[in-house]
Amino acid sequence: MFIIEVIPLTRASSIESLSYYSAKEYAPGTLLEVPVRKKNIQSIVVTSQSVSAAKTAIRAATFSLKKLAEQENPPMLPESLMHTAQALAKTTPAHVGSILYTLLPPDIRNGVRNYPAASAYTNDEDSTPAILTALKKDRYISYRSHIRQSFAHRGSVLFVVPTSAAVLHAQELLEHGIEKRVVTFASTHTKKQIEKAYEDFSNLSTAKLIITTPNFAFLDRHDITTIIIEGSGSPHYKARTRPYLDARDALKAYARITNRSLLLGDTLQRTEEEVLRRTEVYTTFEEHPKRLGFDSSFTVSSHEKKEGEKKFALFTPELIEQIHTTLQNKGNVFLFAARKGIAPLVACYDCGHIFRCPDSGAPYSLLQTGTTEEDMKRWFISTTSGKKVPAADTCPDCGSWRLREQGIGIQQVAMHAHAHFKNTPITLFDHTTATTHTKAKKLAKQFYDNKSVIMIGTSMALPYLTKPVALTALTSYEAARAIPTWRAEEQLFSLLLTLRELTSNDCYIQTRGETEPLLKYASRGLIDDFYDEEIMMRQALSYPPYATFVLLTWHGTKTQVTETEEMVRACIDTDMHCYNEPLTTKKGFTRHALLRIPQDAWPNEALIEQLRNLPPYVKIEVSPDRII
Repeated sequence: MFIIEVIPLTRASSIESLSYYSAKEYAPGTLLEVPVRKKNIQSIVVTSQSVSAAKTAIRAATFSLKKLAEQENPPMLPESLMHTAQALAKTTPAHVGSILYTLLPPDIRNGVRNYPAASAYTNDEDSTPAILTALKKDRYISYRSHIRQSFAHRGSVLFVVPTSAAVLHAQELLEHGIEKRVVTFASTHTKKQIEKAYEDFSNLSTAKLIITTPNFAFLDRHDITTIIIEGSGSPHYKARTRPYLDARDALKAYARITNRSLLLGDTLQRTEEEVLRRTEVYTTFEEHPKRLGFDSSFTVSSHEKKEGEKKFALFTPELIEQIHTTLQNKGNVFLFAARKGIAPLVACYDCGHIFRCPDSGAPYSLLQTGTTEEDMKRWFISTTSGKKVPAADTCPDCGSWRLREQGIGIQQVAMHAHAHFKNTPITLFDHTTATTHTKAKKLAKQFYDNKSVIMIGTSMALPYLTKPVALTALTSYEAARAIPTWRAEEQLFSLLLTLRELTSNDCYIQTRGETEPLLKYASRGLIDDFYDEEIMMRQALSYPPYATFVLLTWHGTKTQVTETEEMVRACIDTDMHCYNEPLTTKKGFTRHALLRIPQDAWPNEALIEQLRNLPPYVKIEVSPDRII
């Protein structure tokens, strides 16, 4: 008889490990189904010892062990993945089982498919991250050369992209001449495509280029020698569910443990990576450019205030003229809108009441559905909670009907575009039209297949726009800037560079204020000047990478949030700054606690353990992009 200790694979498990007795011994790393609260859960074996060796512990136990049913030929996880999860547990307030649950592909962690058989291996590559900063066309030239060098040494390459939309695009750019060696994984693949991907992945006869999203990035092959993270500055690498892992950090740990080379590439790296490159903690791949050279022009178009003008003008005369010229020359136009719906906020003109979601406290966005007057409806929708209710006609506080839409949403941009360009086909690309990956691809294809058309899209359109567009425009610089994140400057600068890189002729930025340094940097491609200023500001404010943020969040009534705060302060012996969510309402309070850990005091194992012991209703996020 044997005592088997396992770690349950669940997203938010508060159970570190469970013990069972078994007639059969299982090696560490074995995946088993174990009974937990009347249902079976995928778990991984961490230790296995004979009953005779554990007699003392069994006698001292205050509970009886359950019997584990015998399981034939259970799958195994490679040691490298176990060690990666254990390394991440030192900086993530979650148990190893929760971390492994996040790293494993959905069909494997749910028991639908076995983990592909992985043989033992040793690598001797330098795992120090290398930084490649360049335009996309130049990056992919470097990638192709790097991949062929790896193939020449019989090494496979793991190529990770942030979204499913980027998988197909990367394949098109990289597969020339090596089509039979390319394997792709994405959550949008069909069942047949996934089956073929696993079959090709398990074929070890030749080295492979494995293009994948983070969901499948931790499938292991003995011959993988290089990991490439494309678009390494993308926010899509950060998970939105517990334990809020950052795939970039996980892949860095994975590369270090497996001794594989790691390359991070993007047009604009995160400032944290640039600091590490400048201090030579990371290496520079090829030559670092001080400025980027674009083929397109960059024009800042300012709205001029005219006396007596009452009617709101969304487009400047300069942009309208340029759009007309582009359409006449059979070119296409992409207009970027930073916000969803008609307007991101609705307020009463008389009393100032702001319409908010009762569940989250966030302001409602105003959304319009329907194409004809008969079926046209207006809705209040919360992008935070997802709540959707019919839009009110009057103020609930004072009864006034004078409700004002504030801010510029994509639907408002579309209304103005239809008014100015009446005979031009206009496509809307947002969460209401691109509801699936298939529909999104179809919208992008229609846009590129036709001439003299306009597409209006939010940020979700950008991954699908893979070919040059004659004219692009940021419809409101101020709306794009109003992002509640401490990364606002970096994300806005990245957006400006992305739009300019997408443009073949003219890129327009509409603003209602004076030209800022950020616009000057974008017009000249001065990425080093941007980094100089951003690094100086972060150092002065003690922002990452000069400190690590840990954000705790809880929600409830005034009494509940006060009691929770007292409990959190009693459990955590680190200084914290507690504050209410700015959009908190009387019906529900959201409270935050921000821990700012100095650079030389992280990771802190004692603090991680204290955070791990907090109740599950306290949300814990390490290195969040938003702290409000």
